[in-house]
Amino acid sequence: MNREKRVWISLILVFILMMVLSGCSGVTGPKTAKINITIEPNPVPYSSENERWPFTIILDESNGVGVTISSLRWDEYNQEEKLFYTIILYEANEESITSLFGSNYLPAFSSIQHDTSYSMAPDEFAKYVILTIEGVDDNNNPIEATGRVDILPQ
Repeated sequence: MNREKRVWISLILVFILMMVLSGCSGVTGPKTAKINITIEPNPVPYSSENERWPFTIILDESNGVGVTISSLRWDEYNQEEKLFYTIILYEANEESITSLFGSNYLPAFSSIQHDTSYSMAPDEFAKYVILTIEGVDDNNNPIEATGRVDILPQ
């Protein structure tokens, strides 16, 4: 009888351990979207053809939850790595996110992109740009993602 009791206790402990390790504790919440920002190419080379630094911004969702994008922030940093220029686009602006990407909604497991280019005044040269995307996912979670664009010298 004692041996049979130990076998059952061992089986119950193994079952509990399997539940904990597999994440099946019974308490799960809704997923949160994950936006990835990719810059192609990165670093961005100068194009003498149009005297700019052309690149593509690609946003993709990788966690299975759609996102409504509400803002895009563009922060430029100089050679001393000090912030010298910021612009923020909100969906309500004339130059909205929809006009850039064709939509302000990023469906689950999909991507949107925008071809753009960087230009600068001769006395202002950005070493890099930090892009910050903010929005709300389909489960009402606030979302933020950042990406870095490295600008090669002319």
